[in-house]
Amino acid sequence: MPDRDLVLLETVKTHRARLVSAFLSGELAERRVINDNLRRLLGGIVLAAVVCAASVGFSFISAQLGKQARQQQQEQGMGPATGPVFASDTFDRTAPDGWGRADRGGTWQLAGPSEAYSVVNGAGLIRLEQSGAGPSVAERGGYLPGLEEDRSDMTVTVRPEPALTAGSSIVLSLQGRRVSSDQDYRAVVRLLRGGGTSVALVRISASDQVDSRVQQVSPTVTTPGSADAGDQPIPVSIRMQVIGGNPTTLRAKVWTGGAAEPQAWTVTGSDSTPDLQRPGTIGLLATGGITEGGQSDLAVTDLVARKAP
Repeated sequence: MPDRDLVLLETVKTHRARLVSAFLSGELAERRVINDNLRRLLGGIVLAAVVCAASVGFSFISAQLGKQARQQQQEQGMGPATGPVFASDTFDRTAPDGWGRADRGGTWQLAGPSEAYSVVNGAGLIRLEQSGAGPSVAERGGYLPGLEEDRSDMTVTVRPEPALTAGSSIVLSLQGRRVSSDQDYRAVVRLLRGGGTSVALVRISASDQVDSRVQQVSPTVTTPGSADAGDQPIPVSIRMQVIGGNPTTLRAKVWTGGAAEPQAWTVTGSDSTPDLQRPGTIGLLATGGITEGGQSDLAVTDLVARKAP
């Protein structure tokens, strides 16, 4: 009997040991599963954090690079004009004599007789007197007195009426900073047959020395016109920037035929003439240039002057 109890006791111990072992094995297996799941979860969290940090870092770097690119474009005057408008004229009115009041910037102050100017069909017209093979004596045009700026970004579109013939031209001076009647910074653009142009940046100052009153501050760049332009007048757009002082930065670009504005400037320059290192108004002047005789008009449209960045 004792032997039987002993055997029974040993059997119970054995079963209990097996149950404990099975329980512990199951618990360990469950713990391993939990640990594996936990490791996977932590790995996913770490991976997500790395991806998120990389994404944030990439976005930050991209934003910084974009900001630097925009700043560089602004410093170089690239891109479209976006500053606040301080003078503009769409010429959306009719005036038989003179140009009247601009949309913004005040009343046009014009040179010469009022009958040399009119507004019709969305354009301000300048009647240019021709003088045989030589240049016209008097410049015609005007300026807007409304507001003076030291950072101007001016755009205008012009076209000769009728179309220029071989050997004829019109000289347009776009005044990006006009400080007085005999002192300004200007882009001088010669309009040629077929939409051809030549452009240079010029400084006009009230010097006692005649030879130093007019100084070119950039090279002259010439773009030939189209040989098959026909008799249709070709519009020419000009944009000029005059920025800051000591030195003043000057830029101009010219494009024709309603094409998209080019990003690059046609001519650039700088100047530190003391009397011109201050704000000024904007304006334009024109002469008949070389011609075969007779009269021609210059149509001026879509003039906008903005504050440059």
